[in-house]
Amino acid sequence: YNRYELAAALVQKRYELEKNMLRTSLWSGVTAFYDGLIFLAMAHNSTEFEWSSKISNVMSNVKKFEQIGKSNNEHKLLLLEAEINSRIGEKYNALKKYQLAIVAAEKNGFTHEQAIANERAADFFLRNNDKIKASQYYGKANSLYLQWGAQGKADDLCKNIPF
Repeated sequence: YNRYELAAALVQKRYELEKNMLRTSLWSGVTAFYDGLIFLAMAHNSTEFEWSSKISNVMSNVKKFEQIGKSNNEHKLLLLEAEINSRIGEKYNALKKYQLAIVAAEKNGFTHEQAIANERAADFFLRNNDKIKASQYYGKANSLYLQWGAQGKADDLCKNIPF
């Protein structure tokens, strides 16, 4: 729901709790993936260096999980790479990675993460002043959220599209 400051604060709390735990839950790269999406969203809105080091740590974890279970993690890695390319201004590479992430998520049955990839691609197009493409990707994301059963997220997306 685009509340990245809150999400980042909650991730930080989880990290603090995990320091005191003998064993942490890795969830096959899922937490690293969502942490990465949060950190990258924060980085888009900030010039703070702290996000870069956190993103680097997340990427190394996601890469490890992608090597262990490609069908479960390939799309996650591709989407994070797309976001990084977008952040550093490599638009062509970003677009290619968004498209690959969407295809990989669909191929492996991750409807919810296919929706996220479409939404992030739409945000990319919006940042690059292409409202037509952004609209197409937001529409696809909305459709996928509904297909997944996330009515609240679909409603929020429609309500908060900035055009």
